[in-house]
Amino acid sequence: MTAPAVLDTAALTRHLVERGLISSPLDVEVHGLAGGVSNDVVVVRAPGFDAVVKRALSRLRVTEEWLADPARLGTEGRALRLAGRLAPGVVPAVIDLAGGYLVIERAPRTWRTWKQDLLAATVDVAVAERLGRVLGRWQRATAGDGDVAGAFGDVTAFGQLRVDPFHRTVAGRHPDLADPIHQTIEIMAANRTCLVHGDYTPKNVLVGSAATDLWVIDWEVAHVGDPTFDPAWTVGHLLLKSVHRPAAAPAYAAAARAFLTGLDAERPGAAALDPAQLIRQTGCLLLARVDGRSPADYLTAVGRGQVRSLGRGLLLDPPPTLTDAWERLT
Repeated sequence: MTAPAVLDTAALTRHLVERGLISSPLDVEVHGLAGGVSNDVVVVRAPGFDAVVKRALSRLRVTEEWLADPARLGTEGRALRLAGRLAPGVVPAVIDLAGGYLVIERAPRTWRTWKQDLLAATVDVAVAERLGRVLGRWQRATAGDGDVAGAFGDVTAFGQLRVDPFHRTVAGRHPDLADPIHQTIEIMAANRTCLVHGDYTPKNVLVGSAATDLWVIDWEVAHVGDPTFDPAWTVGHLLLKSVHRPAAAPAYAAAARAFLTGLDAERPGAAALDPAQLIRQTGCLLLARVDGRSPADYLTAVGRGQVRSLGRGLLLDPPPTLTDAWERLT
């Protein structure tokens, strides 16, 4: 049995046996998955069992101290179940949620993150459009739903993992941007409209070879909130990749347009997106990935300067539309 030292694999195995998910502690394999900043994430294989298990961390694996409530794991499990009911097939199934562990369906081994494709300048606009349509479906289906608002009204984890380390940290490091950033936070807090994923980014999108092979994972900060947050995070990451791979910037811009077109196509009946708030949110994200608590590790020093300049511009001198931001990269 192999696993990262941070995870008590014996305790995990006992838990799985007690829950009736595996029949014996023998012949169990536990292997850590890469990229777990806020969770221990492992693959567990045993006779008749092959799944992913998550356990939330109270202190994240980043350089700066970053604390968060592990109770967010329950939110993730409930959000996955809701998202799967509203849009079947685009999230992993929840197998079990108990005792501080979330057990979910494992993606086919040939699947990869969309981030891997984008970093390699492989840009499939069909993936972007599908991602926009799925988000639009979730937003439309949950907008104004009192039951959803009651189930996902707690924004504690969202504040700890997004607003504090990104928005508020950037405002502290760029005092001249405090006004537009605080405006963004205030509007976000007041606009409790629909289900928000909270990290709708390429690293949390799994894709395969077929057009329908797409999962959205990592729902730990899901809440009812501002509908501009998720699209800003997606488009913002396409802008980051454009700085990283400038030759492919037109393809990333095309993906952003396809994403927003797909989103709009599925949102009739939902509250309109505020274009000014969408641009501000994107500016906050860009600055957060260079001056927040979790900077993007693939950007060079020159790239970080470009992203910083672009983010500041979106907040201080916003363009007419979000996709016009690409014109500022030339």
